[in-house]
Amino acid sequence: MRASDELDGLFATPPAKFIDERKRIVAALKGAGRKDEAKAVEKIPRPSLAVWTVNQIARRDPELVRRLGAITERLRVAAGAEYAAAAAEHRQVLGALRDRAGEVLADAGHEADAHIIQRVSANLRAAAGGADTRATLERGRLERDLEEQEAAGLFGMAAAAIEAPARPALVTAKAPKAAAEAKSKADAAAEARAEKAEEKARAKQIAAAEREVKRLRDEAAAARKTAERAERAVAAAQEAVAAAEEKLATDRAAADAADDALAQAEAELADLSKR
Repeated sequence: MRASDELDGLFATPPAKFIDERKRIVAALKGAGRKDEAKAVEKIPRPSLAVWTVNQIARRDPELVRRLGAITERLRVAAGAEYAAAAAEHRQVLGALRDRAGEVLADAGHEADAHIIQRVSANLRAAAGGADTRATLERGRLERDLEEQEAAGLFGMAAAAIEAPARPALVTAKAPKAAAEAKSKADAAAEARAEKAEEKARAKQIAAAEREVKRLRDEAAAARKTAERAERAVAAAQEAVAAAEEKLATDRAAADAADDALAQAEAELADLSKR
């Protein structure tokens, strides 16, 4: 029996069946003479529905979970437009993860309650914020909701004891509720900064678009005026051509009449000369 495979199976077990599966693994470990590992497994608590959902998301879509960790790191160092872009991607990834949470819950026959989805999202954000918890998250082995943690890096401690039983566990006492509240405030502040940066960037884009529209509008107006002047010039030219053609017709008629009169006069002169 490989401890790693047994743990993967345990963390994949729905909360309602978790205790029975944990007992089975503990009994198997004790039967194999692996008492220290059995004790470590016994300490793994039954996960809340939210934590179980987080672990299943990590198993179903590990790439999306890794993206959350990467974008969280970018948010730590980004500034200005880069921060706004990173914050927008962070919200997009969280939205996709919330969708995955709904799918996991629905597949397990649970209602995708808004409170559960919110807790899933909070656990994902918090777990992605630390190197230790992020690694545990990506392995799908979170044990508790973050607000219930007594120390940073406590996620997966019992699991680590199985894979490296000789390593002593170090637990430092902290105020979990205060830490959770501070994290919540920090997340809210970060989101507010991201929204403000997005609004600022959007305002710049709108101003640039308005300037471009005004420029194109002025160009269109100038082009219309030029076209109108050309149309007037063409109309004037057409009128001049019409007047010239009319005068040409009149002059031709006068020339024809003069030719006729000349021919008649010449004929009369010829008659008189014969007499």
